Amino acid sequence: MKPIALLLLFASLVSADDTAWPPVTNEAKPWTRWWWLGSGVDAKNLTRELEAFSKAGLGGVEICPIYGAKGYEDRDLPFLSDKWTGAYAHAAQETARLGMGIDLTTGTGWPFGGPGVEEKDASASLQNVKAKAEGGKAVSLALPKGKVEALSAWPEQGDAVDLTAHVKDGRLEWTPPPGNWRIHGLVSKHAIQKVKRAAPGGAGWVLDPFSPESIVTYLKSFDTALDRPDIPEPRAHFHDSFEYYGAGWTNELFTRFEKLRGYDLRSQLPAFHGEGDTDTISRVRADYRETASDLHREYLAKWHDWAKQRGSLTRNQAHGSPGNLLDHYAVADIPETEIFRHVDEAQIPMLQFASSAAHVTGKKLVSAETFTWLGEHFQVTPANLKEAADFVWLGGVNHILFHGIPYSPEDAPWPGWLFYASTHMGPNGGLWKDLPAFNAYMTRVQSFLQSGKPDADVLLYFPIHDIWHDGSEGLPLFTMHNQEKWLYPSEFYQAAMNLRKAGVPYDFVSDRILADLKVEDGHLVSSGKRYRDLLIPSCRHLPDSTAKLVEGLHQNGAKVKTLPKRSFGGSNGEIGRTVESHLPSIPRADSSDVKSAILKDGIACEESLSELGIRFIRRALEDGHAYFLVNSSGKPVDAKIKLARSHQSAVLLDPMSGKSGVANTKDGIRLVLATGESRVVRTFSNKHAEGPRWTDPEPAGEPLALTGTWKVSFLDGGPTLPQPFETTSLTSWTDQTDETYRNFSGTALYRLEFDLTEKSPALLDLGEIAHTARVRLNGKDAGTCWAPPHRLDVRDLLVAGKNVLEVEVTNLAANRIADLDRRKVAWKAFHEINFVNIDYKNFDASGWKPLSSGLLGPVTLVPVKAP
Repeated sequence: MKPIALLLLFASLVSADDTAWPPVTNEAKPWTRWWWLGSGVDAKNLTRELEAFSKAGLGGVEICPIYGAKGYEDRDLPFLSDKWTGAYAHAAQETARLGMGIDLTTGTGWPFGGPGVEEKDASASLQNVKAKAEGGKAVSLALPKGKVEALSAWPEQGDAVDLTAHVKDGRLEWTPPPGNWRIHGLVSKHAIQKVKRAAPGGAGWVLDPFSPESIVTYLKSFDTALDRPDIPEPRAHFHDSFEYYGAGWTNELFTRFEKLRGYDLRSQLPAFHGEGDTDTISRVRADYRETASDLHREYLAKWHDWAKQRGSLTRNQAHGSPGNLLDHYAVADIPETEIFRHVDEAQIPMLQFASSAAHVTGKKLVSAETFTWLGEHFQVTPANLKEAADFVWLGGVNHILFHGIPYSPEDAPWPGWLFYASTHMGPNGGLWKDLPAFNAYMTRVQSFLQSGKPDADVLLYFPIHDIWHDGSEGLPLFTMHNQEKWLYPSEFYQAAMNLRKAGVPYDFVSDRILADLKVEDGHLVSSGKRYRDLLIPSCRHLPDSTAKLVEGLHQNGAKVKTLPKRSFGGSNGEIGRTVESHLPSIPRADSSDVKSAILKDGIACEESLSELGIRFIRRALEDGHAYFLVNSSGKPVDAKIKLARSHQSAVLLDPMSGKSGVANTKDGIRLVLATGESRVVRTFSNKHAEGPRWTDPEPAGEPLALTGTWKVSFLDGGPTLPQPFETTSLTSWTDQTDETYRNFSGTALYRLEFDLTEKSPALLDLGEIAHTARVRLNGKDAGTCWAPPHRLDVRDLLVAGKNVLEVEVTNLAANRIADLDRRKVAWKAFHEINFVNIDYKNFDASGWKPLSSGLLGPVTLVPVKAP
């Protein structure tokens, strides 16, 4: 090696800091859905917005064209027209210039569909025909509108009689032979749904989600548009959640059903309609559902392969479909989940369908549509945002997309162009001012969550066949909104929650994904990820093929356990017959004590975390592990933790401030967290970490209240700037007598001078703020507060004598919006749904009480010991 190379190597080793955060990429930064209302965009405004997004710390955008704004129709660009693709190309080129990324919805609004979808390729419903007939008595039966796909009569004994030749003008006209007859039929009707929230040029029928052939035809118009000169490919194409409402038929259903399930569905119409023995009914209906699942997976695979051929990735929201969510998520390069309205730990297993599909199949990114209807529009606080972000990360997500920011031209009056079902994240709302601080927090966390590989020891089998075999009619939709019906009651869900409470990371696995697992050295291996245990929860319908797979894995050395509360049921492929399909060689474990079951296999639980109420996600790095921790206990934590993954040293990192340092690991790692606070622990397996030491501030006395006269002046916002005022008591600025204070949304500066007899180390505690604050002390930046605890380390900024504290506080947009509605200003001017509230009713903020705004305090200095 040459001397210069040796010097460079030595310099890199000397300068290495094990406490550093991972390098920032545009994917580590949060992205946003970027609605193009009417696609009424232009180059100047596209550049202006993208530059603002970049400055705010966003890493990319996803373009979703939707309906337009009233009064701006002359700006609309028809979807996929020359002008539209030119605008898209400009946006793509600008994101590249700014170091950002860009994704594109494969359509407008949702779901897939548009003007090029012919009726034969459109989504179709399936309606049942059921009637009784008596020999010799003429039957005149009006059939549902649509195409008769099957119509037969079943005698009490003997073979069915095909009645399709007796249908004329939508009626069955038939005189049956002697005996009692049951009539069963199926009628399809195409073109049952229009694209929801379609953009100009994007209106039309929704595509058939069970037709791989139809999506191939659908995608040709995108080839035509995107193959024009100088049109960059997006990073990824996007498919929104399954909202193909009423879809239950596809033209190839009978053919594909017979090929996949081994019999003709038409031969089992009585069972399909709920007649006969319960086992047969359950089996036939389950086979229909499994066929729909297989066909939708093929549909998604055609889309994915098309994007791959074009050099793009795919992002897919599988939830809502009637199929196996794990398999549908796994098709995409970036499986995407979402949250809607509230966050609740009970919902985390739902998020894990997307993350599990990614983890088990070796995908790097798991995305989430985040903040959708997190609260009423304009009223979502930054603290709400942090809770929601932490929540999706704990579910395995590592790539958050805001929902979202609409494109809004510079000349649009405040509050600009808006989309109803979102959290108000854009430049015309109160969250925007200090969004860079929130985005920095997210970037720090995601830089670790995108490093290394997921680290779970346990695979938990998802028994989809239990749900498919529930005997009910039609296709069940597995949505975010009905988990209490199909997910929460299951033994599978209880096993997942028990694992979670015991501090055991796990992933879900489907029948299809199980077939790809191999056994190496007693571990289950899939796409490079290794698991130590496979758990089969209590289920009534375990397919024989899956039972054979599980038995084979066990015989090859894999650790497998069942968690039965009842015997397993299986099927041998014959209609109407259910057989016991026990797993004879697999050990049983107590389903209520999953922890004991896996401890016997040498799997260590993160006991010290779970006992403290600290939730976590864990990643395996080349030389150690990374833990993202959230104090979900509801109380402050100050305790030493012992992690399940062995290590020689550890680093603590605070994603809120960016502070980091080498931890003292003697007798455990001390963890000091306020309620809801988060931390990253990065461990090293075979080295002693180098870098600054981590210290937690130690109280050195009672807090000192900062009292005196606060001078309050208003810097920017509207509708008008209130007059400055002075106060010795910190309360909401809306408590001032003039209504301009109650109607104001924007930023106010709070200034206080105070004296200290001596310079002593302390933390600045702002108490309560509404809702974000930038802080300067003695003219120097002290940091930004946007979520509790509003506490800053000012040990290096305090001086003996006079100190000047300046706090710029920004509130939410709610008070200004309420003023617009009280004055009946027509700011809600959008086509189609226009603007609705969280209950999808007309939005009216005129009755809102003013939200507390400003620096509410109490503001104190908390003395701490010198480090």
